Amino acid sequence: MKKLLSILLALVLATGLFAACSGSGSGSQAAGSTASGSGAAAAPDGKKTDLLLWLPPFAAGDDGALDKEFWTETLAPWAAENNVDLTIEITPWGNYEEKYLTGFSSGEGPDVGYMYLEMFNDFIEMGALEPLDAYITDADRENYLYLDKGFIKGKQYTMPFIVGNARILYFNMDILEQAGVTELPATWQDLVDVAVKIKEAGLPGVMPFAGEWADPAIGALNNLYYPYLWQAGGDIYNEDGTKVALMDNDAAVKAARFLYDLKFKYGVLPEESMALVGTEVRNQFIEGNIAIASMDAKSGTVLTDAGVNWDFIPSLEDETRATWIASDALIMNSASQNKELAASLIKYITSAEVMAKFHTEIAPFPPITRDEAYNDDERFKEMYEDAEHLHTLPVANGAFKVMDTLYKNLQLMMLGDLSPEEAIQNTVDYAESIG
Repeated sequence: MKKLLSILLALVLATGLFAACSGSGSGSQAAGSTASGSGAAAAPDGKKTDLLLWLPPFAAGDDGALDKEFWTETLAPWAAENNVDLTIEITPWGNYEEKYLTGFSSGEGPDVGYMYLEMFNDFIEMGALEPLDAYITDADRENYLYLDKGFIKGKQYTMPFIVGNARILYFNMDILEQAGVTELPATWQDLVDVAVKIKEAGLPGVMPFAGEWADPAIGALNNLYYPYLWQAGGDIYNEDGTKVALMDNDAAVKAARFLYDLKFKYGVLPEESMALVGTEVRNQFIEGNIAIASMDAKSGTVLTDAGVNWDFIPSLEDETRATWIASDALIMNSASQNKELAASLIKYITSAEVMAKFHTEIAPFPPITRDEAYNDDERFKEMYEDAEHLHTLPVANGAFKVMDTLYKNLQLMMLGDLSPEEAIQNTVDYAESIG
């Protein structure tokens, strides 16, 4: 899907479709404007202003019906107060990026939309995203917790909206008890020791450790590799996103070697786990066939509902503590004709009142503002309050291609076709070949 997006983006840029459709996009932005949650400038003739909002589905069922109902009801007061005819479209995840590309390139994209981090760079490079700096007040900067995660390439291109769903290590406590394990691990070596102890217990049908190595999406690396890379003191790119940093120190190879050894040296990551995708890892964990697995924080509710006796740790530690979190955000279309209203809508959606309702009725995530109460799983509250160890992916030219290549090389490594050193070096060589 992302390869297709890259190809289509290149075609759009080459033919100038976006430039053609956005030439009239001067909008109504005033320098220094600080649109609030309501009272933005309405149409001068008193007629309703049309505004288009695209959001993905988050409610159970994933067909978007509950999300559409929720947002229609929740945003109705804002629309009425601002004399806006607000159209809300819930865009399925399946063709998410393609719909955005088609919409932006044809001039029919939303005024306000939701993007996940991997999309930011390409659409910024297209000139499709309007910087939000002029609409952010000093009070906003004090209240919003994650504005820095939307500050990209020197501008506030996004307003973080879904920040959380950290990747954490889950433990089936019934299995650990059967194996005689009394303490959860804190370090890489502790994890090895616990997994080996589970293996030596000889529990029938139990994989000591497992991951979604067969998953086709590179997001699997959020569980499989990135936490260990960061824990070892490494990173994917340098700080300004201009250079792949995988060989800047020994962390990338060290993390790859750790995973390689779990399979080939210690035998705690069995061959059958190489055939699993993310949902299968969770299902096998629920069935009692996996003792330890890295999964998203939202899986905690699923495990609890399934009656699993589980515990977790937010991060192991080698050089430091670190794990992955989502940092998805709301964006403004640079071609929008109603930028002040679009900014007002973004700030209304991300207000404590609306987010508290969203987090209790649709999807539990940690708060994004200081004035919102915590509504996510209470067990994760301390983890999110200690935000220093929570990392997001880089926004950099060619980042998807590099990460996709990294995943493929690590998969080959776990099949025994590459050494850890070769897997990382091959990725760096590829990154340098594409500039």
